[in-house]
Amino acid sequence: MFSYSNKWLLLFVLLVLCCVETRADENDNWRFSGFATVGASYSSNDELAFRSSYLNKPKKHFNLLTDTLIGFQFNYHFSSDFDMVVQAIAQDRGDHDITNYFEMAFLRYQFGRNWSMRAGRMNYNAYLLSEYRNVSYAYPWVRPPVDFYLPTSSVSFVDGAEIQYRHNSESGIWQHTFAAGESQSNLVTLDSFTTILYDYVLNATTSFESYDWSFKVTASYFMGHKTEIRGADFDVLYNALLNTPDFLWPGVAGVYDHLHMDDEPIYYLSMGYQYNDDEWMFMTELVGMNSEWTLLSPYLAGYVSVGYRFGELLPYVTVAAIEPLESPKQLPTPAYERAPDLATAESLAQLSFITQSISDAITQKQQSLGVGVRWDFTEESALKFQYDHYWIHVPGYALWGSSVGQQITGDQNSNVISVTYSTTF
Repeated sequence: MFSYSNKWLLLFVLLVLCCVETRADENDNWRFSGFATVGASYSSNDELAFRSSYLNKPKKHFNLLTDTLIGFQFNYHFSSDFDMVVQAIAQDRGDHDITNYFEMAFLRYQFGRNWSMRAGRMNYNAYLLSEYRNVSYAYPWVRPPVDFYLPTSSVSFVDGAEIQYRHNSESGIWQHTFAAGESQSNLVTLDSFTTILYDYVLNATTSFESYDWSFKVTASYFMGHKTEIRGADFDVLYNALLNTPDFLWPGVAGVYDHLHMDDEPIYYLSMGYQYNDDEWMFMTELVGMNSEWTLLSPYLAGYVSVGYRFGELLPYVTVAAIEPLESPKQLPTPAYERAPDLATAESLAQLSFITQSISDAITQKQQSLGVGVRWDFTEESALKFQYDHYWIHVPGYALWGSSVGQQITGDQNSNVISVTYSTTF
C-alpha cells in the first residue's frame, strides 16, 4: 500500500505539474473547469446542529456555510492515452490541513480500448454520485440525501490504485472497477475531532448504463488501523478510565477498549438505480454497513427520490431513512457501593455517564421527508429551494452535531429550509 510520505510526494508532484507554464500552442492539452455553490440554510432544532458531511463543521439554526463551496479541476493530457487529474475543493472543513482539500490527484493510463488504470488520490467510488458528489449542479437536490450520503462521508477519498474495465453490449455499457489503497478521515463534532486511519481499503464496483437509466453495485472492505479522538478533554477521560481500579468498576478495561476502535474490519455493500428521460427523474440507493468500530455503528440506509420536469422547473420529493443493525450497547456500571467516599462515587457516576453517552451517540436512526424545486435559469446555473423534515429517534442522532456528554432526551424533530445557487464554469 502507499505510505503517507509517498502520498504527499505524489500530491506535490501533481501540483507542480499543474503550475508549469505552457506555450500557447500547447494549451489544447490543458483543461480547467470549476463548480461552485452558494447556499443558506436554517435548522429548527435547538439541541442538535445540522450538517451535510462528517468532514464539515455542524451548524445550528441559520448559516451560510453548510452547502457553500467552490471547486476547481485541472486536466492535462500527456498523450491520448495518458492524463492527469487534480481536483481541489474549498469548503467549511473541520481540518484545515491543505491536503484535505484535495479530493482527487491521480495519473491515469488507458491500456487499449477497454482497460485503464489510475494511481494517486481517487474519489471513493461507492455510490451513484461518486464522480460528482460535491458538484451540486449535477444532481436535482440542494444536497444528496443525508440519511444515505452523510455516513459515507467518513471516507471521502482513497490513496492507492484502481483498475477499470469497460465494454459495450447490445443494450448499453458495462464498467467494472477494483481499487486498493488507504484512507484517512477527519470527523468533526461541536467540540471534538476524530481522526480515523484506514490501513486497507478494497473497493469493487459493477455498473451498467443504457440510454436513460443506469444501476451500480459496490462492495468494500476496510481495515481500521487507528482512531484518535481529540478535543473535549478526551485525554482526561482516557486517563481516568486507565486509572480506575477494576474493583471499583468491574469491566472498566473493556469500556476503555470500547472507545479505542483499532484494527477492526468494516464491510460495505450498496446498490443504486437511476432513471432520467428529461421529464421524469427517479433515483434510489440502498446500503448496508457492518462494523466492529464504536464510532461507525452498523446500519441500513436508503432513499427514493422522484421528480417531474416542467420546462425549466423540476419539483421533486425524497423519502429517506437510516436504521441501526444493533441496539445501543449497554456498558458495565461502576460498583458504587465500593467507593471509599461520596466524592469518588460521584466521579465514577460522571465518568460512567460520559462513556455511555459517547457509546449511545454513534447510533444512527432517523427518517426524513424532503420536497424541493430546481430552476435551471441558464445552461450552467441552477437555483434550488428545499424543505426537509427529520424524525430523529434518540439516541440515534449520530448524523447531527452534538457536544460530548450532552444529554439528549426524547425523540427529536427538525425542519431544515435551504436555498442554493449552483453553477459550473
